[in-house]
Amino acid sequence: MISNTKSMLSRETIEVIVRENFGKDIVIEHITELTEGWFNAIYVLSFAGQGVLGYKELVLKTGVQSSKYVLSYERDIMRAEVLVYSLLEDTIVPIPKIITQDFSKSLVDFDYCFMEKLQGSNWMKLDNQITRENKEKLIAELARYTAAMHNVKGNFFGYIKDNKKFQFSDWSSAFKGMMNSMIQDGREQGLNLPYDAIMSAFEPLWEILNEIKVPSLVNFDMWSKNIMLAEKDGEYYIDAIIDHERAFFGDPYAEFISSATICGDVLKSQTFMENYSLISGKPFTFTRNDRVRLYMYNIYLTLLMGVEVYRYSEEDTKQRLDYCNWQIPNDLLELKEFLVS
Repeated sequence: MISNTKSMLSRETIEVIVRENFGKDIVIEHITELTEGWFNAIYVLSFAGQGVLGYKELVLKTGVQSSKYVLSYERDIMRAEVLVYSLLEDTIVPIPKIITQDFSKSLVDFDYCFMEKLQGSNWMKLDNQITRENKEKLIAELARYTAAMHNVKGNFFGYIKDNKKFQFSDWSSAFKGMMNSMIQDGREQGLNLPYDAIMSAFEPLWEILNEIKVPSLVNFDMWSKNIMLAEKDGEYYIDAIIDHERAFFGDPYAEFISSATICGDVLKSQTFMENYSLISGKPFTFTRNDRVRLYMYNIYLTLLMGVEVYRYSEEDTKQRLDYCNWQIPNDLLELKEFLVS
């Protein structure tokens, strides 16, 4: 997808980066850009001879140039992704191996990292080839990996950043901070979205967020395009979960918005609930207030889709804003009706 946040690199620049990290004798045979991403530029590099550290292929993922506009929480966002990979290393969650990273911006004006090249493809691309029985097994895997991720705990609530203004002592303050930051970014861009209606609807609800006492690691972007599958003995299995850059420490059930794009409402999937509980170590429960919070997270995500249009073409921007200005009022009405039911 075309996005102005992508750091598009020439072959010469990529060769400089590779030589700086792996030595002057490394020879790149082929460079292939992966165009499916919506934020970062990603390149698959294949090497001649013995390759790099035993790898014949590596993925180079680039961050955003410092001079380019991004949303407040998106600044230095790759650093969160690399940190999350390190947090997941000792869990059952399958992840690609990070080979090296450079956040110094001394060589180029953006963060970057090298990671191993996965051999499979994403769930979205393969979905039509997956049998019903195989999908149930994949949902079971997804539930176990989701719970394992949520078992990783933080020492603050909020987006995973060194900047203290993104770190909070309780979930209500953190989520309100996330909303206010997003609204400020939207207003600064002059985007016409229903900010006041959202905050008015949320005003009596902030306190129920504080039922979440422990900050859990939440990917918040774990939809089928970020779940890599590989095949063995005629069946697919989850080979890796990628793109953790938008992760935060907060309510683990916020993850179920992404899960719903794969298996629908998790409360209607016995497979998901049983396998999630198996790893979480406690019965799967979902209260009325959990449902209210899920409405809030869903509205936040739709608002984010509207505010991030700075990256896209004029046509895509108009379509996104039209959708968000239609969807958010409908979601607010549905939340209101739920609260009085």
